[in-house]
Amino acid sequence: MRQPRAAVNRIVPAVVGASALLAGTLLVATGGPVAARLPAWWPTVRPDGALLDPATLSGLRERGVGVLAGSVLASGLCALWCVGRFRAGVRTRLPLPVPDGALRIRALVDVLNSRVEAVTGIAGSHVRVRSARRRRLDVLLRVRLDADTTPAAVLPAVDALVAEAQAAMTPYRLVTRVRFSARAHRSPHVR
Repeated sequence: MRQPRAAVNRIVPAVVGASALLAGTLLVATGGPVAARLPAWWPTVRPDGALLDPATLSGLRERGVGVLAGSVLASGLCALWCVGRFRAGVRTRLPLPVPDGALRIRALVDVLNSRVEAVTGIAGSHVRVRSARRRRLDVLLRVRLDADTTPAAVLPAVDALVAEAQAAMTPYRLVTRVRFSARAHRSPHVR
């Protein structure tokens, strides 16, 4: 499922860029010695004019709904493609190397969260998993420590849990970042 999207993401900008390069090159060539060899329908630009002069604009207006429909369709397709790009990094299931095997990312998040919160000295945690590339997962672990606990006290246990998760997710490589925060001791207020 990732291959067609990756192919489209490479082909569409390449085609748009190549057509823009070709159009720009031909536009630049209209002022020089190539202008005599251009087809009769190709728009030429006067040195003091614009690409779409009033006569060309009125000709486009006479074509009616076709130009408007084509513009709306092209804009809509570009908007759909852009919206699809925002969702490109979000996958809900990860394919596993066993036949018909898949792992829900939410299940991985829940297991990591419950295992980290079971470590003594940790008051709570928040786990976020993103699929960064084809075989890489970015894991952000936010660990909230108890008031008396230091990060050095719980880091070996958290490191062991991350190593266990890495072994379980064997075809994938986990890149883990751990952020520690602690509840501050409340100082008594004097009134």
